[in-house]
Amino acid sequence: MRRAGPVTVIAVTGLMVVATWVSWFAGGLTVGDAAESYLLTNSAMSVTFTAFGALVLAHRPRHRVGLLFAAYGACYTVSVACLGMLSGVFTLSPGWERAITLVGITVWIPAPTVGLPLILQLFPDGRPLSRRWRPLVVVTVALTLLAPTLTLQPGGDSAEPTAEHGPLLPDAVGRVMAGLVPVFVVAAGLVLLGSVIALGLRAYRSRGAQRLQVMWLLWAVVLFVALNLQRIFTTDGPILFLLTLPLIPAAVTVAIVRHQLYDIRLIVNRSLVYGLLTLGVIGAYLGIVAGLTPLAGDRLSANPLVATAVIAVAFAPARSLVQSLVDRLMYGQRRDPAEAAARVGVRIGTGLEGVLRALCEALRLPYAAISSDGRLTATYGRPTPAWHTVAIEVAEGHPADLLVGLRTGETRLSGADRRALELLVAPVGLALQAVRLSEQLRESRMRIVTAREEERRRLRRDLHDGLGTALTAVTLKADAAHNLRQTDPDRCGQLLLDLRADLTSTIADIRRLVYDLRPPDLDELGLVGALRQHAQQSWHRDQTEFLVTIDVPDDLAPLPAAVEVAAYRIATEAVTNALRHGDANVCRVSLRTDHALHLEVLDNGTAMAGSWPHGVGLRSMHERAAELGGALSAGPTNQGGRVHALLPLEHI
Repeated sequence: MRRAGPVTVIAVTGLMVVATWVSWFAGGLTVGDAAESYLLTNSAMSVTFTAFGALVLAHRPRHRVGLLFAAYGACYTVSVACLGMLSGVFTLSPGWERAITLVGITVWIPAPTVGLPLILQLFPDGRPLSRRWRPLVVVTVALTLLAPTLTLQPGGDSAEPTAEHGPLLPDAVGRVMAGLVPVFVVAAGLVLLGSVIALGLRAYRSRGAQRLQVMWLLWAVVLFVALNLQRIFTTDGPILFLLTLPLIPAAVTVAIVRHQLYDIRLIVNRSLVYGLLTLGVIGAYLGIVAGLTPLAGDRLSANPLVATAVIAVAFAPARSLVQSLVDRLMYGQRRDPAEAAARVGVRIGTGLEGVLRALCEALRLPYAAISSDGRLTATYGRPTPAWHTVAIEVAEGHPADLLVGLRTGETRLSGADRRALELLVAPVGLALQAVRLSEQLRESRMRIVTAREEERRRLRRDLHDGLGTALTAVTLKADAAHNLRQTDPDRCGQLLLDLRADLTSTIADIRRLVYDLRPPDLDELGLVGALRQHAQQSWHRDQTEFLVTIDVPDDLAPLPAAVEVAAYRIATEAVTNALRHGDANVCRVSLRTDHALHLEVLDNGTAMAGSWPHGVGLRSMHERAAELGGALSAGPTNQGGRVHALLPLEHI
């Protein structure tokens, strides 16, 4: 039932237009006569505006823009009906003929002067741009009262009244009407200009779906104005160009009803390309003909042939150039992926969001995001209903995907977009890897700081609770021995022996603390000697057949103290892990230097053939290497376990 009314309106309008054309041809008039009398253009306005208005109202009942379309079409329908009655088929008295002529040439005027500006002002939601623009709506509606001034003017004694010679009026009334014509023309021009400005501001301020809707109407208005520019300024021009006016209701209907099904960018792209090409061809043709005319003399007929040949040769490269410029305007650098990749690459230092923003700007995409491990790592723009996924190659860590939102109206990316993304995903992957490395470095530093504070806490506890308590006990026993030296020499002697034992224990504790800070063997024997001595004292036992060999070149360069401590701790921890958990009986520790110290520990163990769990020992080795700016890798191999540490020697 909701659509019965619009269908009825379309049917009635169609019947009236068909009846008018039948009477027109029955009266002996031709299509040429219809074009000159505006019957052809008025019929097109009547049918198209009514049909599109009915379509809008069928989907959005009482929508103001749809009602304006219906009223616009009704004005032209009445004008068409009047032209049909004046075709000569009907016998009319002079009075009726003049009355029908007056209605026919007057009733259509409010449509372009009032209806069209209101459509521009109220599109797409039926409301003005803001409260400040409501007075413009009121002034536009008030123009309806001045519309008859164009036709109700004093005319001559012509037998057939026309737009130039309206029905005879009393002189006083005619003079008043004639005086109001300039007022109406100026007011209508200002209203139309204000309406176009309001539409432009709405396009500038709107976002998302509303901007795409406004772009539809803006495209139709620009195209109509471009083709009818002469008529707008001189009130004269090719009549058939007025047939482009129905593009406005067509574009508005698509924007209101189905704006997401079509990509307005593609339509604007093609309009710009072929519009510029058309203007270029016309300009080139006229320029060549005008330039050759003085040279050709009487052989002027050859000029068009030369101009046509030149244009034919230049058309293909010109189209390619214009298409490239328009594509860059609409779709960015998708036809030049290398330039787009360079643009994205320079933004790597700005973080993931900066890289995604550069990608969206390079390809004019509405949305981009990076998904890793089931969550969005970074996003830019507004999410879209549909998107395209590209896998990101990352050296380490979880795999990631690049998600790009599709432009409105697109169901999939074009081949040019996909080729550009395949190249752009490389700098995105580098940015993601850089962010991950930065996070790992930050976490490593936090672990190092935490470990250092824990070490300080342990030393403080050992010094306070162990060494401090022992020294306090020594002091008390020394005082007691001093007090008993004369009264109880035997007890004094026993206290001195206990005092000696306490001091021996305290000295052992001090040595243990010193060893934890830096093994004394490193100062006495160096790194190689300390490792060999540790191998003989701790790893070579009679009850176990465990062989540790130290492989060191003769020209091993002197090492900084921090590197020696880290290498010693890593090597001893790695060999101890192989002995305790790796079920190994042979282990080789090798050292070599270039710009860094390379420490490698290999064993023939099989117990840890799977992935190694990150326990305290393995974590401490990683932290010691990271503390010096180095790296450590540990895990099983085909021959056993392997630990490799790279410790930089520069800046230590």
